[in-house]
Amino acid sequence: MSSFQFRFWDRDGAVATDEIYEFRDLFAAVDEAKLVLAEMVLDGIPAKSGDVMAVEVVNADGVIAAKVGLTLSVDYPSA
Repeated sequence: MSSFQFRFWDRDGAVATDEIYEFRDLFAAVDEAKLVLAEMVLDGIPAKSGDVMAVEVVNADGVIAAKVGLTLSVDYPSA
Protein backbone atom coordinates (compact mmCIF):
# COMPACT_ATOMS: atom_id res chain seq x y z
CA MET A 1 0.00 0.00 0.00
CA SER A 2 1.10 3.54 -0.76
CA SER A 3 0.11 6.82 0.88
CA PHE A 4 -1.29 9.74 -1.11
CA GLN A 5 -2.97 13.06 -0.52
CA PHE A 6 -5.22 14.98 -2.89
CA ARG A 7 -5.01 18.66 -3.78
CA PHE A 8 -8.14 20.09 -5.37
CA TRP A 9 -8.28 22.87 -7.95
CA ASP A 10 -11.71 24.39 -8.52
CA ARG A 11 -13.14 27.78 -9.45
CA ASP A 12 -11.99 29.14 -6.09
CA GLY A 13 -8.37 28.02 -6.41
CA ALA A 14 -6.33 25.25 -4.82
CA VAL A 15 -7.24 23.46 -1.62
CA ALA A 16 -4.92 20.89 -0.05
CA THR A 17 -6.18 18.30 2.38
CA ASP A 18 -4.39 16.92 5.40
CA GLU A 19 -6.04 13.55 4.93
CA ILE A 20 -3.81 10.68 3.91
CA TYR A 21 -5.30 7.91 1.78
CA GLU A 22 -3.89 4.44 1.26
CA PHE A 23 -4.05 2.86 -2.20
CA ARG A 24 -2.43 -0.25 -3.62
CA ASP A 25 -0.55 1.89 -6.16
CA LEU A 26 -0.57 5.18 -8.06
CA PHE A 27 -3.03 3.85 -10.63
CA ALA A 28 -5.60 3.12 -7.92
CA ALA A 29 -5.08 6.63 -6.51
CA VAL A 30 -5.64 8.09 -9.99
CA ASP A 31 -8.86 6.08 -10.37
CA GLU A 32 -10.10 7.61 -7.11
CA ALA A 33 -9.02 11.08 -8.27
CA LYS A 34 -11.19 10.61 -11.38
CA LEU A 35 -14.21 9.86 -9.19
CA VAL A 36 -13.49 12.87 -7.00
CA LEU A 37 -13.22 15.10 -10.08
CA ALA A 38 -16.55 13.79 -11.35
CA GLU A 39 -18.15 14.72 -8.01
CA MET A 40 -16.61 18.20 -8.21
CA VAL A 41 -18.10 18.68 -11.68
CA LEU A 42 -21.57 17.96 -10.28
CA ASP A 43 -21.26 21.29 -8.44
CA GLY A 44 -20.68 23.06 -11.77
CA ILE A 45 -18.28 22.97 -14.66
CA PRO A 46 -15.59 25.64 -15.07
CA ALA A 47 -17.09 29.07 -15.74
CA LYS A 48 -15.19 30.28 -18.79
CA SER A 49 -13.03 28.92 -21.57
CA GLY A 50 -9.59 27.96 -20.29
CA ASP A 51 -10.73 27.45 -16.69
CA VAL A 52 -9.54 24.21 -15.09
CA MET A 53 -10.84 21.87 -12.40
CA ALA A 54 -8.34 19.27 -11.25
CA VAL A 55 -7.29 16.81 -8.60
CA GLU A 56 -3.57 16.42 -8.00
CA VAL A 57 -2.37 13.16 -6.50
CA VAL A 58 0.50 13.91 -4.13
CA ASN A 59 2.79 11.08 -3.00
CA ALA A 60 4.26 10.51 0.46
CA ASP A 61 7.28 12.65 -0.45
CA GLY A 62 5.03 15.64 -1.19
CA VAL A 63 5.60 15.36 -4.94
CA ILE A 64 2.74 15.60 -7.44
CA ALA A 65 2.62 12.11 -8.91
CA ALA A 66 -0.39 12.65 -11.20
CA LYS A 67 -2.99 15.24 -12.09
CA VAL A 68 -6.52 14.52 -13.33
CA GLY A 69 -8.22 17.56 -14.79
CA LEU A 70 -11.03 19.06 -16.81
CA THR A 71 -10.45 22.16 -18.91
CA LEU A 72 -13.40 23.99 -20.41
CA SER A 73 -12.91 24.83 -24.05
CA VAL A 74 -15.32 26.98 -26.02
CA ASP A 75 -14.49 27.37 -29.70
CA TYR A 76 -16.25 29.48 -32.32
CA PRO A 77 -15.18 28.05 -35.68
CA SER A 78 -15.55 30.43 -38.57
CA ALA A 79 -18.37 29.64 -40.97
